[in-house]
Amino acid sequence: MGKALVVAWGHEFVDEVVDALGDAEVDVVVGKPTVAQWRRAPLVLIDARVLTLAAGMPAHPRMVVVAPEKLDGDRLVAAARGWQAEYPDVPVYHLPTGAQAVRQLVAEAANGQAAEVRIGVVGGHGGAGATTLAVALGLVAAEEGRRTLLVDAAGRAGVDDRLGTPADELRVVDESFQPLRAVERHAAEVKVVDLDRALDAGQVEVARQCDMVLLVANAGRNPMASRRVAAKLSEQGVRWALVPTWMHDTVAQEIAREFAVRLLDEVPLEPPSIFSDGRVHLLDRCPLLDLARDLLRSAPYAAARVAA
Repeated sequence: MGKALVVAWGHEFVDEVVDALGDAEVDVVVGKPTVAQWRRAPLVLIDARVLTLAAGMPAHPRMVVVAPEKLDGDRLVAAARGWQAEYPDVPVYHLPTGAQAVRQLVAEAANGQAAEVRIGVVGGHGGAGATTLAVALGLVAAEEGRRTLLVDAAGRAGVDDRLGTPADELRVVDESFQPLRAVERHAAEVKVVDLDRALDAGQVEVARQCDMVLLVANAGRNPMASRRVAAKLSEQGVRWALVPTWMHDTVAQEIAREFAVRLLDEVPLEPPSIFSDGRVHLLDRCPLLDLARDLLRSAPYAAARVAA
């Protein structure tokens, strides 16, 4: 369940929208909302007259522009063109003719539109399997019909090398220089970022904006490298959890205790059980994809526990 967020420049617009929505309950912000309010809302209804209200805010998977009745003729056309130049996928509804469509969107939001989920994935060392897990997360999210963004922020074309099954709902973006810009620019319900373990300033910036970052590592074989990445994540205030590639990895257990983070289920990376050509394919039964599905289902709750 969730309430749509009405973002307005003045109370007159709020009154018109509330009248158009009838009994529907909404949250209202007059002026610019906080990023938390924006991201938490399942649907955002924003005043068509003020493009600056959305400036600098993260892309939202369900943002709708609403034009009041008195904004008509050439002014309405100009406003619509301005919005669509910046946000090509965002619809513009004019009141009162568009009231029924807006009411339907608000009702859908109240019936459980999921909030945006952001997951980062980083390897504790070379060959850890982080990119493989990132691709698996992107594929299973898209398979479920959720609009999904997969950002290759590592800069090594690893995502393209691992992506085996095309998915209609999956958009892949290569952006290692300013990965946060790619994450904020594109609207999606699920956003997965394949991070570089060097964790430079740009990588840290986007990692901080993730609900949860998964550190994938065989820490037993690569203790120093894995601990170095773990320390960097913690020092930079990133919410993260450790995903070992071996069930009995005692070093991974020690790292999780040392940094007070969650130790999640191991990543099954044996090629015979996953892929034969080095790529991740959507299969009905596959340990890797099963893990990815479990991670996606638990992501909002796991992120809350990680943050705590």
